[in-house]
Amino acid sequence: MKPLGMVLSTTLCVFLLSACGSGDSSASLPPEVDLSVRVEPQPLAVGTAELIITLQDAQGSPIDGAVIQVHGNMDHAGMAPVERESRESLNGVYRIPFEWTMGGGWIVTIIATLPDGGKVSRDFPFTVEAISSESIIKRSTVTAAPVNSGLNIAYSTEPASALVGDGMVTVTLTSPDGTPITDASVNLTGDMTHAGMMPISAEGKHVGGGQYQIPLRWTMAGAWQVTITVTRPDGTQVKRTFDQEVVMP
Repeated sequence: MKPLGMVLSTTLCVFLLSACGSGDSSASLPPEVDLSVRVEPQPLAVGTAELIITLQDAQGSPIDGAVIQVHGNMDHAGMAPVERESRESLNGVYRIPFEWTMGGGWIVTIIATLPDGGKVSRDFPFTVEAISSESIIKRSTVTAAPVNSGLNIAYSTEPASALVGDGMVTVTLTSPDGTPITDASVNLTGDMTHAGMMPISAEGKHVGGGQYQIPLRWTMAGAWQVTITVTRPDGTQVKRTFDQEVVMP
């Protein structure tokens, strides 16, 4: 016959092990979620696109009400990431506008925050073709404004050293005698000096004294060509191209 103390000790041990084991097991079982993505249009090319993300549970039922975050990065340094977020879905399908800003290899990370607070994250590799019909590299070279155009165009960036990310370009327009020109339309098109990069474009707003501010986003470090197009009220246009070096912050 075993001593009573030994029996109680053994029973207590078994009880504690059983309780601890069952608690750890239930806590370590994550919800089974299937996260998939397809992209339109195909084939993938530099420009706008749409990510079609599908969320389903283990039984194949759609999961609505999640928050989807998308982080797109190229597989090399020097490129500004593309980030998107959406909460809208229909039958577990989330459609998110996206933009391939350069040809090459991409890693798209999709993070889904589920209605119950759980998270699912997946990385998807993509290869994007270096095609952009809007690239100024594929168009004839823009010549500088002629001397007798009756327009002086000054160009500057804020900060003075253009950095990858959000920035500002200021274009100052004056007549030959220095009088500010305040009634023009000013548009900017920027492209890198090598093929495969999606151009950027933006419109200026007159802020006084012939100065037009143009907010934009430099998407990659390197050499850029920035073309400023000025349209006067009578319909005449003047274009001038400036070289711009963009660096990492």
